[in-house]
Amino acid sequence: MNRLSTTRNAIAAAHTHEGKYHAQLKPLLKLAFCTTLLFGFSCKKTPGPADKPDVVNGRFAALHVSTSMDNTLVVDDKGALWATGKNSGQALGLGSSSAQRRFARVMDDVATASVTESRSLVIKRDGSVWTAGSNNFGELGIGDQPSDGGFKKVMDAAAQVEAGDAYGFIIKADHTLWAAGFNRDEMFGSAFSNGQILNTYTKIADNVRAVSAGLGHVLLLKTDHSLWACGRNIEGELGIGNFNEQRGFVKVMDGVKAIKALDYHSLIIKTDNSLWVAGNNKYGELGLGNNVNQNQFQKVTEEVAQLAGGRFFSLIIKNDGSLWASGYNNSGTFGMEGNDTNRFIKVTTDVAAVAAADYHSFIIKTDRSFWASGSNTYGVLGMGNIDQLTKFTQVK
Repeated sequence: MNRLSTTRNAIAAAHTHEGKYHAQLKPLLKLAFCTTLLFGFSCKKTPGPADKPDVVNGRFAALHVSTSMDNTLVVDDKGALWATGKNSGQALGLGSSSAQRRFARVMDDVATASVTESRSLVIKRDGSVWTAGSNNFGELGIGDQPSDGGFKKVMDAAAQVEAGDAYGFIIKADHTLWAAGFNRDEMFGSAFSNGQILNTYTKIADNVRAVSAGLGHVLLLKTDHSLWACGRNIEGELGIGNFNEQRGFVKVMDGVKAIKALDYHSLIIKTDNSLWVAGNNKYGELGLGNNVNQNQFQKVTEEVAQLAGGRFFSLIIKNDGSLWASGYNNSGTFGMEGNDTNRFIKVTTDVAAVAAADYHSFIIKTDRSFWASGSNTYGVLGMGNIDQLTKFTQVK
């Protein structure tokens, strides 16, 4: 997905029926969803890694962010990359495994980024791709090079990066899709065996507009606006009419313009700007007015511009700039105090962009101020502490 469409489009108990699948792959299943925004810090000096970014009039403005359960990457309007969070596996590329509670500067000339619990992918302004973090399954795509905690270059001419669970995807400017890491559920295609490890980025598909990785499933959007899905499907998150695991990508529908694969559910926007949902609905995250899982995509509402969400909740921005939420809210995930809901409720107005991961959310308002809410484990919100926020609070 290009940066603009990504900008507009990622602690409850685990499901008791995850079963053998998660037991076998638990080390792999630490994906936290990467969602991107455009906003930025206005820096008046060149800070060191431990410095807090400068702000304009006491607030952030015009940044790009990618966030996971415990890590967040931000690109400012000068192209500087900033990082905060747990930093497992040296995922933040800071040269150490120390956790950060405020944003620390990492590198310059960055255009966009994607982060998981243990790994980062970055596109620089020249289109080159750089990666850092854990490499247990070849997911860095650096071949036999050692992972030393710093960023390493892996490719040129990239348009989108998506750091998934023990694998990574890169879409190049020519719409080819490249993958590295663990080939779970044959998501790399029939040319590679299930479970095969690719330790360098390898071309797996053509004509790809966007890719979105969930906890155990992946959605592809082709250049003809067709939707394709692969992977875990216990909750019906693939929207293919059953609850069976899908090995290899299968076509789901046509007429799609935006996609978001979340932990156990999926959100899409069709070309008429309508919102469609599938998958887990235990907490009402599908916004259908009930708590029944759906194995086929169901229409919810219209005039939708952007998608985001976390483990058990969904966020949308409508064309009028209003932010709406449905699902689990006990950690302040919606950015407002209140209970869970199985219908989309209005949270706030004048929202330009939204990003979220497991149990927290970020928004940028139309005045370009930057706000955060929800779980703040390991300082993922970059507030300088680990205190949970039950409503949107301005990041200063």
